[in-house]
Amino acid sequence: MLFDTCRIGRIETNCRIIRSATFEGMGRYGVPTENLTKMYEKLADGGAGIIITGMMATNKMEPRQHCQIRIDDDQCIEPLAKVVSHVHDHGSKVVAQLVVMGSAILLPEVPEGEHRIIFSPSGVTEKVAKWTQESQALTVSQIHELTSAVALAAERAQKAGFDGVQFHGAHGYLASKFLSPHFNTRTDEYGGSLENRARFLLETIAAMRKAVGPDYPIWVKLNCADFMEDGSLTFEESKQVMAWLADAGVDAIEVSGGNTSSLPRKGPIRAIKRTKEPMYFKNYAAEAAASLKGKIDIGVVGGFRSAEEMEQALEETDLAFISMSRPFLRQPDLPKRWREGDTEPSLCISCSRCFGAENVDCIFNKREKQEG
Repeated sequence: MLFDTCRIGRIETNCRIIRSATFEGMGRYGVPTENLTKMYEKLADGGAGIIITGMMATNKMEPRQHCQIRIDDDQCIEPLAKVVSHVHDHGSKVVAQLVVMGSAILLPEVPEGEHRIIFSPSGVTEKVAKWTQESQALTVSQIHELTSAVALAAERAQKAGFDGVQFHGAHGYLASKFLSPHFNTRTDEYGGSLENRARFLLETIAAMRKAVGPDYPIWVKLNCADFMEDGSLTFEESKQVMAWLADAGVDAIEVSGGNTSSLPRKGPIRAIKRTKEPMYFKNYAAEAAASLKGKIDIGVVGGFRSAEEMEQALEETDLAFISMSRPFLRQPDLPKRWREGDTEPSLCISCSRCFGAENVDCIFNKREKQEG
């Protein structure tokens, strides 16, 4: 089942293993570098059915993450189209992840002469890594501007040849914060009830669908829960949002969870040996997939390390796909190895020392290159 040719979220693929969006830090002034193209070629050659790009900047209102790829004007289309062409030439599919970062941004790169702001739904101060992050509450007109910017970014991704787009609605980025009553204390139509808190996400999806037409694949990454001490998105609320997304014509949801304000060892990226929770979002995603069977494809990311456990998850649930991030940094050819009979689990030890500001790679790969 894991290596069956299938259709996921309206995209034809040769397996159900997906490379989840991973920040690569391989942009130069927002333009993809040769290193990024080579990374995607290795992933394609290594057997990933679908590659989801690292999060792309969609607007010029906020600063970009350092070395982040951008898709915020039409000049971005041509260089991105070249990357897409390389992925297709190597036999894989690629989905562009679009994001409005909001106050979850780190290490901002602000082009000289441009005035940009760090914003959030309500201007709630938060802790991001080692820093205390201040932000500016969005006005309704700014919310509409951001919605339009994402729709235009989706249209650019379509023109560049991407096989679909995924909107990032998880991990404490802006759409995720709108869903959270902790970060969203608004009293207008974008705050209060779950329906109001989901308005930004749903309006953005509607704008994207209008921009790209009825048949182009739109996916969403969504938290199953925020796992915060108080006032966060719950699983029951998340399931309702998933149902609304299905009704809105979203083709697939990748289930994740947590943010930088989650309880200890309850964030999006976990050290499996310490939490004793491999496949930590599987049960949430499986329950959601069962309740929405036939309406939308549900997949999951987080803590999968062997073909056996992935196959079992697919056989025992209604999940449509399994995503991985860190294991692909250690072994970009992992799906190919498994397909060819090498059943050894991923060598990834979940240390998270791979992530940095630029040229993201597994720490063991870096050591091997230095020693070689």
